[in-house]
This record gives sequence, structure tokens and C-alpha cells, in this order.
Amino acid sequence: MKYKEYDFPDDLYYTDRHLWVKKESDGSIAIGFNDLAQKLIGKVMFLRLPKKGAVLEAGKEFGTVESVKWVERLKAPISGVVKDVNASLRVNPKLVNQEPYNAWFIKVEPTEKLEEELSQLIHGEKLADWVKKEIEEKTKK
Repeated sequence: MKYKEYDFPDDLYYTDRHLWVKKESDGSIAIGFNDLAQKLIGKVMFLRLPKKGAVLEAGKEFGTVESVKWVERLKAPISGVVKDVNASLRVNPKLVNQEPYNAWFIKVEPTEKLEEELSQLIHGEKLADWVKKEIEEKTKK
């Protein structure tokens, strides 16, 4: 869906801390920043991400995104093992600003809790209302 100048693809899941979550065809889960987050944080300068093989626990911190404005702590939306880390972001972190839905941070091999954890995220019918509310609250002047 699109609201104002912000894009939120309908096929993704979202966290209340503005991460997107995507089920990949190989069963892994890609995680990145949504469009609102990248616009709010400004020019991304540096990312601290876990290494391949790191174990993630839903709700626990797994890295940071640093911009000129602030440092955002990333909390894992799902549990699992890091299968891949987007090396392009280490060299060119501004890809997060340029292509937020292609500039995934990590890909995770999920645990058997995946469906339960995804059910806690924003998706489907809940998406439109949440997007409108978040954009109105976060972009108030």
C-alpha cells in the first residue's frame, strides 16, 4: 500500500519498530528497514549487523543502524539463525535510503516458532490503519 509518499508492500510483515519481514522462496526470512524508518532516520552512515551463524531471539537486539540524526537499535522480529548478511550495506549503507525494500539487513533461517512470531507482526487487514496512524504520529510538525 502507499500512503502519502510512503510505500509499504502488502506482502510483507512489519514490526512496530519499523522493520519489514519477508518470507523468501527458499524458506529464509529477510529483514530490513521500512520506508518510513529510512526517511525518519535520514542518511544511513553505518550498520552493525550480526555475523552468519548468530542466533537471534525474537524481541532481542541484533544490531544498530546509525545515521547523522541518531542510532536505532534493531530488535529481532523472529527467532532463528542468521543465514546471510547483506555485505553491500557495509560498503554502501545509503542503499537503505535508496531502496529500503531491496536493501535487506540479514536473512534468517527461522525456528519452528515462525508462524506464531509472524502472527504478532503487522500484516493484512491491520496494515492500512497502522501505516496511517504511524505516519501521522511520526511526521507531525
